[in-house]
Amino acid sequence: MVRLFAIVVITTICSCVSEPLPAGQTISVGTADQGYLHDPVRLADRGDGYRRVRPQEGTRFGTPTLVGAIERAARGVADAFPGGHPLRVGDLSTPHGGAHSRHRTHRSGRDADLLFFARDAGGLAVRGDGWLRFDRLGLATLRDRVFRFDEARNWHLVRSLVMDGEARVKWLFCSNELKARLLRYAARYESSPEAVVRATWVLHQPTRGDSHDDHFHLRVGCGTDERSLGCREQAPHWPWLSDTARKEDAGASDAASDVHLLGWLFAEQRADEHRDIVGRGLDAAAQPASIVRR
Repeated sequence: MVRLFAIVVITTICSCVSEPLPAGQTISVGTADQGYLHDPVRLADRGDGYRRVRPQEGTRFGTPTLVGAIERAARGVADAFPGGHPLRVGDLSTPHGGAHSRHRTHRSGRDADLLFFARDAGGLAVRGDGWLRFDRLGLATLRDRVFRFDEARNWHLVRSLVMDGEARVKWLFCSNELKARLLRYAARYESSPEAVVRATWVLHQPTRGDSHDDHFHLRVGCGTDERSLGCREQAPHWPWLSDTARKEDAGASDAASDVHLLGWLFAEQRADEHRDIVGRGLDAAAQPASIVRR
């Protein structure tokens, strides 16, 4: 019975394919939460500026768009912040996509988890230890160690992804509090208004499920060839990815204009935040060793 059900589901998904899938060409069929992969690309265990979190597992497959976006963004951060720790990459998809034991999505090779860059209590870049959950102050505690959210490197990762013309980034899921910290940092140091606008729309806390306060969830869109072969593009359709598309997704619109987000972005440092940081024995003035300007 289970096997019959699986055949029915696959047949239903395949019905959206307009022609036979070509051999040797990677195709993401269906959607992020109902789809599969054809001839996927493999992300290596390590590369220039990144390391996989679970090298012993096979959740390393995706489309060329996804894998290329990760590789270029990781390399960009490593070049901008030499000597720092590499980006830690979590799950992509399994070799053929489909259901994933840890995720509701990650089924069609267009999703990847990217752990946040972290600093220690004194402001120095550190590797981090596990999946650190950062609060609204950008602080995380694990086994009596305090870590700080690295706005500089995390922002450079975001701006590298959203400004990559080949990446087709649809979403970078993260918590609203961390989104606010990133945009506040960008408002101070980022020289490209376009990068800030794109990030304002793309960074988003999911309306259901985990708030993503311990990692970015990267999702990329379909290419033109993939769409003709069964890749289902879902809203939103960002203007820089399609001239005729418009931002019509209600959830994304709410995220981009959230009153609390604007308060965090444009307000001065809150007094209670300063007291909390000082109370933990941290240096409130500590900054990353280098500030990215472009």
